[in-house]
Amino acid sequence: MQHSKIAVVTIGQAPRKDMTEDIQQLREAGLHVHEFGVLDLLSSEEIATLSPSLEDSDVLVTLLTNGRQVKLSKQKLMPYIQSCIDDLHEFTWILLMCTGDFTNKLSYKNLLLPDRMMTNLVKGLHTELAIGLIGPEPEQHRTVAEKWQKAQFDVTFSASSPYHFDNQHLLSKAQQLEEQGADLLILDCMGYSTTMKNMIKDQLTIPIIVPREAVFTILKAIC
Repeated sequence: MQHSKIAVVTIGQAPRKDMTEDIQQLREAGLHVHEFGVLDLLSSEEIATLSPSLEDSDVLVTLLTNGRQVKLSKQKLMPYIQSCIDDLHEFTWILLMCTGDFTNKLSYKNLLLPDRMMTNLVKGLHTELAIGLIGPEPEQHRTVAEKWQKAQFDVTFSASSPYHFDNQHLLSKAQQLEEQGADLLILDCMGYSTTMKNMIKDQLTIPIIVPREAVFTILKAIC
């Protein structure tokens, strides 16, 4: 599919400066990649209305082009995500750059969802693995854990944001999960990079999966 057009959609704003190198590698591999953000056309005031309330049980975390991390209510954001996807019908593939649980919640024939890709990838490795999960924020514990529990995995969770990245903090959380019996560590957000993984992997004895790295590898394989 040499002439495939790929839409890479962040739930924040595009372009994602923290993903510049990875996006460039996709282009150097011959992929026709275009970046879009669900929040691109929204004002700061409009983005603020999408913040989670105390009743929101599913919180998403993303990045704006000014480098600011924002928390969003998944329920409030869903219509904006679907509208953005609907506007990209001319693209061969649409990759939603979020590991939240969107399976069966969005409609588009050639939509690539990292949550579905990652759970099936790990199932293909081994179904009896105890998984250590690290997500950006503590309040994501329940929804991130539930996603993997639905896939029949035993999981433990901790939080260390890739958008306020601290190498020692991430390493400390990873080591705690390893000590608690995790067989595999997943940095469960598209904000985590291969560089972040490489900074801690030699100090752990368990393998680490970074969704961005895995998903982009799959994208290059199918296009």
